[in-house]
Amino acid sequence: MLESGETLDAMQLLQQATNLILDAVFPRHCFWCKEESALLCERCFSLWTPRSTGAIGAGKGVDLRIASFAYADPVVNQLIRQWKYHFDMQAWEILQRKLVPHWPVLKELVHGHRLEAVVPVSLHYIRHAERGFDQAEILADALAEYLQMPMSHYLKRNRETGKQADRSTDHRKEEMQKTPFVAQGYLEGARLLLVDDVWTTGATMQAAAVALKTAGAEKVVCYTIAHR
Repeated sequence: MLESGETLDAMQLLQQATNLILDAVFPRHCFWCKEESALLCERCFSLWTPRSTGAIGAGKGVDLRIASFAYADPVVNQLIRQWKYHFDMQAWEILQRKLVPHWPVLKELVHGHRLEAVVPVSLHYIRHAERGFDQAEILADALAEYLQMPMSHYLKRNRETGKQADRSTDHRKEEMQKTPFVAQGYLEGARLLLVDDVWTTGATMQAAAVALKTAGAEKVVCYTIAHR
């Protein structure tokens, strides 16, 4: 049986092979300059300086939250949507190349708060089956390797909440009033880095953080690629 990291590696290899075939049949165009190239050509990649953020504040169940980029940045927005909704792993690869230079700040916070594990905000199994991957898990796996920390599946989503991008702010908050998350494992005194791709209203991550705190976690710091 494949372990979590091996499953991710196998999935990424399969996706890379699929992308190579698709690129050969349907040549890509850079969505910025429109020239035939990659999703974002090297010239545009080098010119692109994402709008940086950093430590932002706290929230319900959240001791601190930090994001690397602003979701209002059109390139960040496009790449995340291409990765999340069009299952394009090249978009993740481009994002990761820009994210890594921002992660030393996160590493300092992780050490300063004595965090012990990286926890992805889990997808429901139905959504995972539709998408074919869990973007929070992929992000958490990359962060765990960079930070030299374990990635732990301390959260389970036991209720399908639908596509949050299709919901209004009030509807998102209402949907999270009855939390879809259940904490798993022994968490008494745990100090955790909770990760997801985007902080929009904060309803999902706050519900996840509350579930972890209710199970005994001492500290929950939230990290996202971007925030609105």
